[in-house]
Amino acid sequence: MATGSARAVPITLSDGEALMGRFEQARYLRGFDKPIVSEGEFFLLPGSALIWQTEKPFFSRMVIDDEGLRQGLKGAEVTRLSFKQFPGFKILRDTFENSLSGNWEPLEEMAGAKLTPADGKYSLRFSPKASGLTLPFAYLNFEISDFLDVVEIVKSNGDRDVITFSEQRKAPMAEINTAAESSKEKQP
Repeated sequence: MATGSARAVPITLSDGEALMGRFEQARYLRGFDKPIVSEGEFFLLPGSALIWQTEKPFFSRMVIDDEGLRQGLKGAEVTRLSFKQFPGFKILRDTFENSLSGNWEPLEEMAGAKLTPADGKYSLRFSPKASGLTLPFAYLNFEISDFLDVVEIVKSNGDRDVITFSEQRKAPMAEINTAAESSKEKQP
């Protein structure tokens, strides 16, 4: 449960805890006047999976786990990408897991920067050091209060995604896993 003002430090998930909440994603593409907006819910099961379930404008379910990414529509798998095919995508997955779980230290180390406090919140610009990998982003901007509030994913071509998180709630892993499994049933 997020509060109106930030704590002395952002909340960090403990061992055995997971996180769920809502998201709104605005995708800004060059050549388009308005962003493409989607919304839904997410489930973070640290060390296991990040489940990204879009409800609007249409239902889809993406699971990112240790193997890679699987996306389904209407119960049928439509995309499968392995980290072996796209190793840079694993950095994005790890970045999401660390930021959503409040594990900022590895991101600060990779970015060569610390969380910056301002007005009761924090920010971090994440530009990973050269890794030799083709990354799916140029840099990330994080806004944090108790939990991650907003992440802006800026791509090298100028396109960007702005993801706003809300209604975040941490709970035991088993409880969040049960919620993630039952959310599949919302599918039209």
